[in-house]
Amino acid sequence: MLNIGIIGITEVLEPHVKRIRKNKNVNVIGKASVGTSEQLNGFHFSIPEFNRIELIERSDVLLVDNSSSLPFDMLCDIVRKSKHIFTTEYSNLSVEECAQLVKLANESGSVIQVSSPFYYTAAIQWLNDAISFPLFLDVSKFAANINMYETLYPLFLMLSDITGISPKKVGVSAFESAQNERNFLNVRLEFGDASVVNLNFSNQFLLDKFVIKVYSKDKFVSLDFNKKIFHFNNSKIDLSDYLTVNEFDAFVETIEHGTQKSSNIEDFLAAMQLVESIEKKSYNLQLSKSYKKLLLPQYFFLLIV
Repeated sequence: MLNIGIIGITEVLEPHVKRIRKNKNVNVIGKASVGTSEQLNGFHFSIPEFNRIELIERSDVLLVDNSSSLPFDMLCDIVRKSKHIFTTEYSNLSVEECAQLVKLANESGSVIQVSSPFYYTAAIQWLNDAISFPLFLDVSKFAANINMYETLYPLFLMLSDITGISPKKVGVSAFESAQNERNFLNVRLEFGDASVVNLNFSNQFLLDKFVIKVYSKDKFVSLDFNKKIFHFNNSKIDLSDYLTVNEFDAFVETIEHGTQKSSNIEDFLAAMQLVESIEKKSYNLQLSKSYKKLLLPQYFFLLIV
């Protein structure tokens, strides 16, 4: 049985603890809480509170959120001791730090898994079995309060078994509102087998939308996650054999039986590198637009003269 230690804001981690406690192969031994007194008192499970250092030493597995603020040196020490980590949110590591953790995890046998809610859905598991290549995959993710760059991480982790997350070419288009806040982002990923992934994001739509459409030879797939309508060649998809997987259970199985790692630290590193490339291209695009705006009045002045 694996001993689980919980580090972070208990309010954030509580839903994960509810799922963890259903797994008979784990034992939640304690928590090191982060947050306000109101957040701490809201935790509905009777779990002993520990000093963070002591909890780390006693645990085989650590469940952490993004608020835990574990110093990077401490993270490295945890991995060197072959302890396993499940992160419920996406860390603030730099690409270089993440690469170092990948190296240490490979040396120590530590399993580090990053939450990937889309990857474990029944519809995506079905898609992994049904698709053929090359393909064109189109994603539309619209929501009033969407954080487009944070949304990229779960989508890229979702793609790890579909197309992979190491494209040959990355294209970016972005449009900003009058308040200088980006309200539309398009990312186009082109792969070596001629497959294309097209991602569209916007925060200016009143209705939430999360739709994936996939086109390949003789195949058309439409997955509407908000409406829970899934079609293949215009017929309803039977998902009865593809139950949504509890990602923490998959994490525990990886540790105990050495099964294939999914949504692991290596995948997260590839996603980080891809997001960094997109951010750089988007930034350069905005600089280019600003530069053209600066030149435009001078151009008209020259014409008048």
